[in-house]
Amino acid sequence: MKKKEDDMQVTLFRALRSVNIDDEIAQKAVEAVEEHIEMAVGQAVKPLENKIDTLLIQIAALSTKIDTVGTGTQTAISNISGEMKSVKWVSVGTTGFIALFGAAATLAAKMIL
Repeated sequence: MKKKEDDMQVTLFRALRSVNIDDEIAQKAVEAVEEHIEMAVGQAVKPLENKIDTLLIQIAALSTKIDTVGTGTQTAISNISGEMKSVKWVSVGTTGFIALFGAAATLAAKMIL
């Protein structure tokens, strides 16, 4: 892009010189045009910069929400895992109780007969 700007400056300078404008005045005119262009571009880009800043803030907020959901999900999975271990031990205990009760019932039945 700098090449095109340089070409434009040279072209403008030459055009001013071709109509007999003094070198110093032509150079100042080129500099003034360049400053004006930079200012206009800066003003045109400002709303886009604001939108980008807003988007970055929204992305950061979304990232925080995603992290929160991830943490909540990990906690829920950990809780479910703990509950499953409890169910396992209840199941083992129940199975043991049924086996013990079955053995006692069998022993009692043998004693009665």
